Amino acid sequence: MLFTSRTRIHLQYGRRFSQLLGESLRVLGLFVTLMALFGIAACGGSSSSSAITAVSISCTPTSLESGQTSQCTATVTGTGTFNTAVSWGSSAGTVTQNGAFTAQAVNNSTTVTITATSIQDTTKNASATVTVTPLSVITISCSPSAIQSRQTSHCTAFANGTATSAVNWSASIGAIDASGGYTAAVVTSRAAATISAVTQVGNATGSTIITINVNNIATLLVDGGPTVNGTSIGYANGVYVTVNVCVPNTTTCATVDHVLVDTGSAGFRVLSSALGSVALPGQNASDGNPMAECYIAPTGYAWGPVATASVQVSGEIANSIPVEVIAPSNFSAAPASCTGQTTGGALSTISALKAKGILGIGVFLQDCSSACASGSQQTYYSCPSSGCAPILVPTAQQVTNPVSLFPNDNNGSQIAFPPIAASGSATAQGNLIFGIGTQANNGLNGATVYGVNASGVFTSTYNNVAYPGAISSGANANYFLTTAITGFPACSTPGYYCPSSQQTVSVTNSGTNGTSATLTLTVDNGDSLLSSGNFALGSLAGTGGTRTSGFVFGMPFFFGRTVFAALSGANTPGGAGPYFAY
Repeated sequence: MLFTSRTRIHLQYGRRFSQLLGESLRVLGLFVTLMALFGIAACGGSSSSSAITAVSISCTPTSLESGQTSQCTATVTGTGTFNTAVSWGSSAGTVTQNGAFTAQAVNNSTTVTITATSIQDTTKNASATVTVTPLSVITISCSPSAIQSRQTSHCTAFANGTATSAVNWSASIGAIDASGGYTAAVVTSRAAATISAVTQVGNATGSTIITINVNNIATLLVDGGPTVNGTSIGYANGVYVTVNVCVPNTTTCATVDHVLVDTGSAGFRVLSSALGSVALPGQNASDGNPMAECYIAPTGYAWGPVATASVQVSGEIANSIPVEVIAPSNFSAAPASCTGQTTGGALSTISALKAKGILGIGVFLQDCSSACASGSQQTYYSCPSSGCAPILVPTAQQVTNPVSLFPNDNNGSQIAFPPIAASGSATAQGNLIFGIGTQANNGLNGATVYGVNASGVFTSTYNNVAYPGAISSGANANYFLTTAITGFPACSTPGYYCPSSQQTVSVTNSGTNGTSATLTLTVDNGDSLLSSGNFALGSLAGTGGTRTSGFVFGMPFFFGRTVFAALSGANTPGGAGPYFAY
């Protein structure tokens, strides 16, 4: 082969290039090998330079009761970049992964070991001990803390602030179940139930008090009244309650339904016929003879002996109070000085009285008070066998407002009814609640207080003329003024207004305490209302007649309102009675 000089030069350069390339590859390989060695060395160096050397632990406090907590802290030491995390454990009780230890229930002083173990190196750990002592006391909380007879409350036991169910419950009165559910006993006056709990481990105890109030709510009905021979008497706007009447300190009792509730009078009066075989002990006058009362109502008179009875309405009991028994068959007849005080007849039957009894819960304590204790009066009589004559009677022996002698809710009462339709309603139901501000359910709740004078009246102003005004739930209509003053025609049914179309009357009531507000009464045709078949009538009105020269706000006034009657001299959130509030 023929080589030229140019060819030789190319071959020389090729060999040189190959040598240089080979050298470069060898250097590169050496570099990669060294880097790999360095990497291995680096990895091996990290493993050997990062190590856990020790774990230490401390807990505060080191002595605690069952249920209390101790905060434990672990300190991890080591070399290099090490992991300080630990896992926690305890020989008893519980410990969180933040080191919070909660002591278990114990009967005796017990030592508990708490351990912290390194997450990086589980061979490294440390322990501390705490001393757990038995629980010394627990606290009890019951909600609500004030209830009525047969109502319930739920109680919870707390061990050092933590609720616990590991207790045994007991109650001084009433019943409590294993979960802390308490049912109140039936009481006749306010009582305190002691609720106690004992831990099942350690026997730590705690207690609290639940106040048991008397059931102070009674249902009121407007339903046409009681029946006679199976037929309702059909009395519109009569408001009734059921009363239990007993011979004092015995279980000899009569339950009397359809007792008329009257905020315009004071005292309990019951037809003898409604008591059945229950014979209440009579009360004698100061001369030793049987004592009688002549009670004058707008429609007639109620005559009968004064007796002693225990009177119960809902859970409220007035024990051994003077009451009137109306028209017993074996008692002296009413004298002329009694019957002559009214043009009405004897209220001696259900049909005449429109009820089986009257519960007078007005603003006064007795029906006659000092007027019958001194001077001339014709309310109370001494009745020897020869006849009856007026006699003065101390207030303590007079027929007494039962509310005043209730053990606790004794400063007044309230009647609450929902509104009814403008055309009336077949029936209506409301509540009679005893006490004003004495329980959670009988506060004034913003009602305006209207003070009354010694006659139980405030001022009612109509067409710029001031008249006496009173509130009486026993009146079945709003009775006021005359047809001459109002311009409303009279009904064919005596005593009621019968305008041809609905009318309104604006009246401003002013209390002796300076309060004043205007209200509007609605007046519809009385004949139409009374023939409608409805017994709850909100727009029934009539002339004042023998009741008043001004205004008597009767049962129609109560529909859609809560009306309070505070007893004379009683302390209430609205001040001292007597007053009405609505």
